[in-house]
Amino acid sequence: MYGIFSNPNSGRSIKFHRLLAFMGIAGSVIFGVFFIAIAPDSNELIWDRVLVTLFTITVYLNSFRKKVDQRKYARLVYSSFYIYSAQVVWAMVSNDFQLFYILSFFVTIQACGFSFRHEHDTFWYFLFMIVISVNGVYGSADVLITERLMYCGLISAACVMSFLAARQKCRFMHDMKMSENLMKGMVSKTEEAILLTDVYGNILDMNERTLELFGYSRNELVDCDFKLLRKTELSLENVSHGLNSLKEERFWNTQSLLVKKSMDEFHARISITLLSWGRKNFMVYRVLDISDIKKFEAQILEQKEKAEGAALAKTQFLAVMSHEIRTPLNGVIATASLLQKADLTFEQMEYADTIKRSGDSLLMLINDILEFSKMESGKMQLDAHNSSVSDVMFDVMDLLRPHAESKGLKMSMEIENDVPNKLWMDGHRLKQILLNLTGNAIKFTHSGNVKVVCQNIGIIKREVVLRFLVQDTGIGIPEDKMHKLFKTFSQVDSSTSRKYGGTGLGLAISKQLVEMMQGEIHVRSREESGTEFSFTLKCELLREGDTDSEGIDNISVDSSVVNMQVMVAEDNDINKQVFHFMLDSLKVATDFADNGLEVLKANEAKNYDLIFMDMQMPEMDGLEATRAIRLRAGHQPIIVAISANAYADDRRLCSDAGMNDFLPKPFDMDQLKAMLTKWSAPKMHKMDNAA
Repeated sequence: MYGIFSNPNSGRSIKFHRLLAFMGIAGSVIFGVFFIAIAPDSNELIWDRVLVTLFTITVYLNSFRKKVDQRKYARLVYSSFYIYSAQVVWAMVSNDFQLFYILSFFVTIQACGFSFRHEHDTFWYFLFMIVISVNGVYGSADVLITERLMYCGLISAACVMSFLAARQKCRFMHDMKMSENLMKGMVSKTEEAILLTDVYGNILDMNERTLELFGYSRNELVDCDFKLLRKTELSLENVSHGLNSLKEERFWNTQSLLVKKSMDEFHARISITLLSWGRKNFMVYRVLDISDIKKFEAQILEQKEKAEGAALAKTQFLAVMSHEIRTPLNGVIATASLLQKADLTFEQMEYADTIKRSGDSLLMLINDILEFSKMESGKMQLDAHNSSVSDVMFDVMDLLRPHAESKGLKMSMEIENDVPNKLWMDGHRLKQILLNLTGNAIKFTHSGNVKVVCQNIGIIKREVVLRFLVQDTGIGIPEDKMHKLFKTFSQVDSSTSRKYGGTGLGLAISKQLVEMMQGEIHVRSREESGTEFSFTLKCELLREGDTDSEGIDNISVDSSVVNMQVMVAEDNDINKQVFHFMLDSLKVATDFADNGLEVLKANEAKNYDLIFMDMQMPEMDGLEATRAIRLRAGHQPIIVAISANAYADDRRLCSDAGMNDFLPKPFDMDQLKAMLTKWSAPKMHKMDNAA
């Protein structure tokens, strides 16, 4: 394990060959002692073994020099094997092949032969041993010819068999070396700095990338604690978590701030793996510099914050512009509504109708832009309540039929018998979808008919799935333009001379609403053959205790409305004049205030039944004035917010401040009558009694 990342000239190979030299010294001394002890009268020459031992000691001590060439030192050690082996052959021949010396010979060729690392070195060693042994045998005059042949054959066979075994060992080592070199190549080419440490974090080895990344030399890092490379120490919590991960999964990923030798800091991702090698455990650190990634993340976060700021600024701008546009538009639509109810000539009625329709078109355009803003900011919400499918569809028909009849189109609707009439859903959003789709059908149809159909396609538990179809016989949609349908600000006819108006937002908003109501929207069309839009919705069946919502259409004004004491808190002169005209036509006595402070003073002097409170006024706004009224004891009037801000958040602010209802600008005569009737005197008396 240790040294797996080292180069070939590191201390690893020197240590190995130093060990071989030491074993040669030990072997020479041990066998010399045995020779003296076992055969004191033998021909063993002490001086030759002493010389061999001294030479081997010299080789051993040579490894401690400061600069040692690994290859030259290996050759020096292997030359000591040759000298030692020749001395063993000399001792065996000199002692007439006594058993002890033959065993000494076999042990020597085994020990030395298996110490060579390469196959060709092993071959030349055993060839050398065969040659000098055969020469020694034939040079011995005291041995018979038959014995010589026997010894030569025995020695040659032992050398050949030892060579074959040693060759397998060399080939195995070669394969291991190849694997090690491949591993070194993989480790050295990686972008990660890889360090090997013990379980205490002491660095044992590293790859070249580590030295490049941190700027240290190998000697400066070996045996140092990994803490040297950390900018700050890990907290006890992180250490505990890491130890648990290593214990359970033998792996731990973390991020840390590291420091180079130059004291430059950088962010790094550290992966630690626990490895076992025999009875020892090691840790492998893989360090990747993620400074560029951190910079990129910071840039993305900065861009995200800028985008969110721009989106917020756009939303605020749209809200302000909506308020500023709705305020004068309220005067236009309300005045046109009053004109329509006056005694006018036919021509004057046409003018009033034109003003009303133009105001309504402008209001629809503003509403589309606001809905798109809500959709972009994720603020579009549903308000489920007890709704009637037939009422919604009849309202759509009533609103759009005049436009269709003016073009000579036939409008029809069909509700299949198995469609439940009362469902728990957002009827206002359903009406918005149908108005968009049916309005488009009328817009793009010059002759024929427009039909709206509602079908029940299944009931699952407490949910019914409805399918709505809007069919027309209009101009159709070209196949190559279909992909533009549900994109924002995109229209099939986008030329400067286009015939049909609109913002290009209606279908995009409708698609968003359908998906919010857990449905899907589809379109089928052929050019000049008409179009069919279909969408599905999931609605809950009515739950026990649900009651019908209170309708406000076609409400007549009764005496309780006429007798109401009403105040209007409004700082805009045009809107005050509109209120004056409308309430005066309803014979409702009305007082006016320009700001919240005037409202507080007037409410103390007179118990008003209902206050129409503008949200935005000078000195004290409507929200602050409402809170002040609710904190006072005594009579509490009904307070209805009037505001050109039409977001759900604005309604929530009014409700939180203590207001009872919300009347968005612009409004017409019918809406004002409905609000007055809803909070008329009988209902207020009922509330007071309940309180």
